[in-house]
Amino acid sequence: MADLYFTSDTHSYLYPTDYISPDRKNMGYISLSSLFKDGAIIADGGDVLQGSPLVRYEIRNGIRPFLSSDVFNRAGLSIYVPGNHDFNFGYETLCSFLKSLKAEKLAANLVDERGELGVKPYTIRETEDGLRLLFVGVITDYVNIWEKKENLEGLKITDSVKAAEEALKEGMKASPDFTICIYHGGFGEEEGEIKENRGAELAALGFDVLLTAHQHAIIEPKHIGKTLTLQVGAKAMHLAHLTFSKDGMIDAEILATDASLPLKDSMKSIPYDREKEVLSSLSEPIGRIEGTLQDLSKLESAVHGSSLADFFNDVQLEATGSDVSAVSLFNDPVSLGPEVTLGSLLASYPFSNTLLKLRINGRMLKAAMERSASYFDMEEGKVIISDRFIIPKEEHYNYDFYRGVSYSFDIKKPLGERVVRLLFNDVDLLKNPDYELSIVLNSYRATGTGGYGIYRNAEVLERYSEEVQDILIDKFESGNVIRIPEKTDFLLIL
Repeated sequence: MADLYFTSDTHSYLYPTDYISPDRKNMGYISLSSLFKDGAIIADGGDVLQGSPLVRYEIRNGIRPFLSSDVFNRAGLSIYVPGNHDFNFGYETLCSFLKSLKAEKLAANLVDERGELGVKPYTIRETEDGLRLLFVGVITDYVNIWEKKENLEGLKITDSVKAAEEALKEGMKASPDFTICIYHGGFGEEEGEIKENRGAELAALGFDVLLTAHQHAIIEPKHIGKTLTLQVGAKAMHLAHLTFSKDGMIDAEILATDASLPLKDSMKSIPYDREKEVLSSLSEPIGRIEGTLQDLSKLESAVHGSSLADFFNDVQLEATGSDVSAVSLFNDPVSLGPEVTLGSLLASYPFSNTLLKLRINGRMLKAAMERSASYFDMEEGKVIISDRFIIPKEEHYNYDFYRGVSYSFDIKKPLGERVVRLLFNDVDLLKNPDYELSIVLNSYRATGTGGYGIYRNAEVLERYSEEVQDILIDKFESGNVIRIPEKTDFLLIL
């Protein structure tokens, strides 16, 4: 029998903290590794060099080796497949990180023209009881779309499915008992010459197991044809445990990180100096606002508008050049300013999101807005938050604020008929429902999650790899004092 543990998208979340709350969290690779059995094969699906205050601090200060490589080595990481964000800082940074890992580095569709990364298409691992496991690694083709040209100098990302097929064919010559594909990518129905998430195509190649990543989703173990597939989210909050038996059986489960478990002996001596420096840096000012960007209460912000939401929308519009923007705020109301620290900024925007620009029309925008308009109900003549957004769990993050249009909701009207004013410049979109425009959304909303399924039918005009948190941080670190934005033209009719 062979044990395999799989993680991905850790983004250098190593300690049990989200850098927002002072409370200890069930997350972080150090705590997660307490679940590893001795002698197991341990694999990771990439995205380490971006996404947490820790790795941001290391990048900004040129600190090497990365603490994540030390933690991975102590945990006994066996296999590493790079993720798209691992390319964000160019060849030298990627090379430094990969060379510091003791694990085998797999990426069948990565061509390293300089030959310094030590990456290969596949590997065979043989267990103590004689099982032979073939591992193939591939990266999302979309690295070619997202990444700056200078960061890919000396590198080429080729077709992930073709590369995986070739590696599988070559690896089968070793007569493995099981075949596993580790894919830094996920699942999606996409058109175009280059596709981002090709999990279904990879499953069709006939691997026994397909371990996916990149989308930060929890996908419980399931079969696509004969292939067992899953995904384990992000920030080292979950991992997958798979067992392979001599009778050909594969069992799989997703486990949550438990920060209360005793640490592995190898983890007990990890220095906390760097983490203390990072936590200290969270309280240092990074910018100023001429006032306060407010989210006073969930109901008041939804009824009267939120300057914090207006600001986030303006940042999204500036970053993408879209016509319209939509954002949501966190479940707990958090205002920002006048002095802004990294910690306060992360508390106001705690999501690990990227941005997408979609092509929609007036009809689609109205349909999306009707979902937002369903946030309200009336009780004894007063507006309240509907149970639709509270039961069975609070989902204030599924109420969207819009920018770039003038609009009104009449909550006396039935659901689906509450958007009674919708203007884009001089165009009445209710009278011109086929009028086309672009909208920028975060990656969570663009999937249609939260009742916004209409976006699944929209054409993707552009995808952006930089996380919104990083865009916001750069905005404040530019040195300009942020002004309170002009209020969005929105009216709630009671």
